[in-house]
Amino acid sequence: MKRTVLITGLRAPVALHWCRLFAAAGWRVFGADSLRDPVGRFSRSIKGYLHLPPPRSEPDNFAKAISSAVEETDADLILPTCEEVLFLARAALRPEAKGWAQRLFAPSLEDLITLHDKAAFNTLLARVAPDFAPSFQSLETGADAAALGEGPWVLKPRFSRFATSVLIKPDRATILRLPISPEQPWLAQAYLPGEEICLSAVAVGGQLLALQAYEPLLRLRQGRGASVAFAASEDWVGSQLRHMVEAVAKALNVTGQLSFDLRRDAEGQWRALECNPRATSGFHFFGPDDGLVEAVAEGRSALTGRTRPTGEVLGEAVPALLAGGIRGLSLCLGLMRSKAGATRRLRPLSAWPGDTISPLEQSRAFFELWLRSRAHRCSLEEASTLDICWNGPSDRSPLP
Repeated sequence: MKRTVLITGLRAPVALHWCRLFAAAGWRVFGADSLRDPVGRFSRSIKGYLHLPPPRSEPDNFAKAISSAVEETDADLILPTCEEVLFLARAALRPEAKGWAQRLFAPSLEDLITLHDKAAFNTLLARVAPDFAPSFQSLETGADAAALGEGPWVLKPRFSRFATSVLIKPDRATILRLPISPEQPWLAQAYLPGEEICLSAVAVGGQLLALQAYEPLLRLRQGRGASVAFAASEDWVGSQLRHMVEAVAKALNVTGQLSFDLRRDAEGQWRALECNPRATSGFHFFGPDDGLVEAVAEGRSALTGRTRPTGEVLGEAVPALLAGGIRGLSLCLGLMRSKAGATRRLRPLSAWPGDTISPLEQSRAFFELWLRSRAHRCSLEEASTLDICWNGPSDRSPLP
């Protein structure tokens, strides 16, 4: 009898990839999201799509809908892919969630907050993997900002995503104007000038079972923001970075997905800037035969020692063009000029044997986000998480 997985956050291309991997492994796959037309909804790999209430504004209705969705699909496994993971972990604490809480592939809510909170993560890192911890200061009041020493600094809200609010080497006047408060805490990290790398990992019971490094090639906003083209890293000092991920996973006995952004300091040492306790683009480099589904479902290691395809590049043009317009087009052309070898190997995320997402379907998914961005007068990146983002203390209200 086929096992069933319910994959949430179908707006993310990586969720689409998870759907395809599970379907290829013989699972029945159902998708869910609080958007009406997320890109994963158009995949032929899913048996059905469930439209959920927005968890941020309707947490009670979201929790009830998840319980109903698990019952309706008879899901053996619930796999979050975006920031809705925090709301799922919160819903799993409710009495009526006893029937499905153990099927949620995610850390506890407390541990998720530790990993999602950039200051709490940096503090954890300083304890378990100090060689990778950057110099940082947590800012909770204007006085903290005024007392911040000489930089250069990078400042960002402790609960944020896609670098949408990051300030790189701001002057003192800008720092003092920031809306810093205990309800809106910020983090100041020492500016790091070196190259960047990202990691995507799966852990079960604190044991690291899968790991992939990748490099962002093209971002919607120059130098920061979400990447729409990226390459498997060819030289990422695997053993060093693997030990850092293992230390974090073991410290919290993590079961779930972990993702990290790192940058080299002036001496060439890798420093982990932040952790995202959710799926990120590194999972795209795992194919149906690489054991990623088995890592999640059976606790089997996908770290086979076999190198991922060297220099394999993935990306998507439609999101870049829809999100950036003329700027998106110029960025794509710039990538083609500067990284000709990379673009020759560019493989679209929407492509999959027997399951290609057409440009029309992609446009339909991104048009929903574009309308939302116009309605809320925000960027497409911000619009993509308005209904699922977890922004700190204000989102830690007691359970009903």
